[in-house]
Amino acid sequence: MENSDLPPAVTQKASPSNCHVTAEAGCDWPAGPEKPLPSDCCGAGRASSSNCHVTAEAGCDWPVEPEKPLPSDCCGGGCVPCVMDIYAEEMRLWQEEYRSLREGKRTAQESRDPHTAGPVLSSDKYTAFRLENIQKLTFDTTSGTYVYRFHIPGDRRLGLAVGQHIILRGSVASRSVTRQYTPISSLDARGHFDVLIKVYQTGVMSRYVRTWQVGDMVEWRGPFGTFTYRANQYRHLVMVAAGTGITPMLQVARRVLGNEEDETLVRLLYACRRYQDILLKDVLDNLAAFWNFSVSYYLSQEDQKNFKPKYGDEIHHGRVDQAVLSAELPPPGSGVLVLICGTRSFNSDMEESLKAPGFSQTNIFRF
Repeated sequence: MENSDLPPAVTQKASPSNCHVTAEAGCDWPAGPEKPLPSDCCGAGRASSSNCHVTAEAGCDWPVEPEKPLPSDCCGGGCVPCVMDIYAEEMRLWQEEYRSLREGKRTAQESRDPHTAGPVLSSDKYTAFRLENIQKLTFDTTSGTYVYRFHIPGDRRLGLAVGQHIILRGSVASRSVTRQYTPISSLDARGHFDVLIKVYQTGVMSRYVRTWQVGDMVEWRGPFGTFTYRANQYRHLVMVAAGTGITPMLQVARRVLGNEEDETLVRLLYACRRYQDILLKDVLDNLAAFWNFSVSYYLSQEDQKNFKPKYGDEIHHGRVDQAVLSAELPPPGSGVLVLICGTRSFNSDMEESLKAPGFSQTNIFRF
């Protein structure tokens, strides 16, 4: 998944049993639970957890209601999970937490403990991980890109398969918000995982992320994603990425290059505004040392006269378009898979541009 604060693409789904259809969205939405009464207050004055707020009516902690996606958030592209799916699941979790609090079964502070036996992550329950480190990669007047490292107790692995992502939950203005991110750390990393996030000046989730400090506990759940890969399944893997869309590509490239028996040729076309906006350049340079990996950078806003790329970098000025794809891609067939990840408009443009060379949906996977 592209690791930005922009809402992920969605598609409409069948209604679950606890949903109703709203006229505003034209999609299925879960019905909200009953609002707490002042008499529901226990008067214990418990401290609020990261996903709770204090209601004025009750004076107690109650789970924050999930933010409702807008109809415009749906691209109809069949993303898994889409924001409609995520919202339905968040509403279900909210209802469960709400009922548990009212019935006195748990407190708002309790969270799944990654110390315990079993998987580190759960797809249907949030786990809080401690933020260990914040590294700034890029910064300009509108946004900054950072790598956040989270601690996994017990020197354990996160447990993701290649191409999978996880969901972050935060609280902003008494609303629960979620976004999807693909970790950039090795799938074999123990004791930690790293997430690259682009933080905007005006983004909703960015407001929450900007409050993070080392030592904070942050909630994640997962993994999610339908991408599958086996060694030598394809002769060519062509990766078309923009901005933070590089993150799932790193996972896949590392899996291919880390297997000496895998002879798949990996070609990355990476679109950025300027040379300084290329993310994780040192990692890409290391990957380029492998015989079966190559990368071209497409810079749409770079000053061609006054910048100095690293020796050996393959630089093109302009955007990735139909002409670029037609020139770069091998003939379509069962031995070729094109991976796409970027903004919603970038993804749509790339899929449309792939039609001219004759690529069908069986040759394309969009993260």
